[in-house]
Amino acid sequence: MKPLIGITACLEEEKSYKTGSSYVKAVLRAGGVPVLLPCAAGPEACKQLVNTVDGILIPGGVDSAPQLFGEEPLPQVSCMDGDLDRFELELIHRATDMGKPILAICRGCQIINIAFGGTLYQDIPSQLPEAQGHYQQTASRSEPYHMVSILPKTALAAALGEGELVTNSFHHQAVKRLAEGFRVCARTRDGIIEGIENSDGSILGVQWHPECMEERFPRFQRLFCAFIERAAKRP
Repeated sequence: MKPLIGITACLEEEKSYKTGSSYVKAVLRAGGVPVLLPCAAGPEACKQLVNTVDGILIPGGVDSAPQLFGEEPLPQVSCMDGDLDRFELELIHRATDMGKPILAICRGCQIINIAFGGTLYQDIPSQLPEAQGHYQQTASRSEPYHMVSILPKTALAAALGEGELVTNSFHHQAVKRLAEGFRVCARTRDGIIEGIENSDGSILGVQWHPECMEERFPRFQRLFCAFIERAAKRP
């Protein structure tokens, strides 16, 4: 049996639950079976959903509410979804309690950090004006943009290899204070954290969008394959 991978789905304009097709395709190509998890689920339904799947993928999306880490929003933070925040936080803690692996992408990486007590830069351009560009304006989301260094002796390095690689970039928020129990596994040359993981690598978050690059650049597919393999081995 192929492992079931739950992918969170937000409510769009009160009409339908959605997640990006690139996440679904990346899971399928890596050997998993995607299952959409609607953010309307309450705590008990969330527990049952997590119990059903073998791993959780938390995709990119809107900004996380700064109130979750004790701050008021800056003017640049204008698009938030409280229901999605609450659902994903519940999902993360349930999955952790059950020992289910988590792969988190962009917003997902940020909400992982918040879930375990970390904080964010709400807006990189205004809070770190010396930082390089982190939100590219290209027609294709598969287009490489900036260099990311993968740190040695990390789960991310085991999947993608150590050293530098060029990734895409579509974020204006980033990890500020790292959550306790996590380590940095990737950075850009300006020092922005681009990847975090827990001590055993069962929870891994990256700030770029590998699901948009893995078909064009197969190296990125290894990240999804490693995640699916871990989900398949779960007792």
